[in-house]
Amino acid sequence: YQEKVYFLNEIEVNNIDQLKELDKAFSISSTNNNEVLFSWLMRSVKIKYTASYPRLEEFLTTVGRRKFVAPLYEELVATEQTPLAKEIYAKARPSYHAVTTETIDKLLKNK
Repeated sequence: YQEKVYFLNEIEVNNIDQLKELDKAFSISSTNNNEVLFSWLMRSVKIKYTASYPRLEEFLTTVGRRKFVAPLYEELVATEQTPLAKEIYAKARPSYHAVTTETIDKLLKNK
């Protein structure tokens, strides 16, 4: 998994077609490894690859580690996708730890 994470973090991806090709070649979106999936989802959010958003929502509603959750919500806000962030967060918030909810509450409070 470490090699895949490194690869995903370092490869230059500029468009949705490139992400589709990567996913087709390596089945990244169907991985069960949270580290790999997190890197994939960060890339997807950055370029607004909406085909990955069902997997994003699944990830954010089943994984509560702030290490993964906070950066994804931050990227959603940074890429002007705050309504989606709020929609997913409303579903996910009850299952998050108090420390995680405090972080995300602050991030989405005035957005």
